[in-house]
Amino acid sequence: MLSQEAPVSNIAGPSASATGNVTNQAVQVLQGPFSVNTYGGGIQCQGPSLSFSPFALGSRNYNWDPNSFETGSGNIGITMGFNFPLDGSLTEQCKEAAEAQIARNQAEADKARLDFELVRLLRCGEAMKSGIQFHPDSPYASICSDIIVAQPPTPPPPEPKPSL
Repeated sequence: MLSQEAPVSNIAGPSASATGNVTNQAVQVLQGPFSVNTYGGGIQCQGPSLSFSPFALGSRNYNWDPNSFETGSGNIGITMGFNFPLDGSLTEQCKEAAEAQIARNQAEADKARLDFELVRLLRCGEAMKSGIQFHPDSPYASICSDIIVAQPPTPPPPEPKPSL
């Protein structure tokens, strides 16, 4: 008996449907510029710093299909960064240089003040000896108010020479 094979027919009809969306959101944290303290004379020191950066992100997905729902997402947060020097000796050297510069600046300011006061003393004294002064109602009358001109002691008259 001969076998007859019936033709086999397989028809694949897969059907799949998928929808979705992806929203990528990122926060970039930048740690600079750092605060720098300047003391003059080229001395600039940078120390540890702490920074806060608030952020808010959001998205909204619209679907025009009346049978679908609108979706959305939102994020808020704070990023925080702490920076510190890896070589503490450099920071200490900078602090010492800053202290020296501050002392130098103060010495220069003290010298300038002393120079001003000595010039004021001399000019006011010369004016008083000449009989010159500000009017008492003048806003500048107080400039020389603390200056006292003392007359130098009069030398004693020379002794007469004995006659021969």
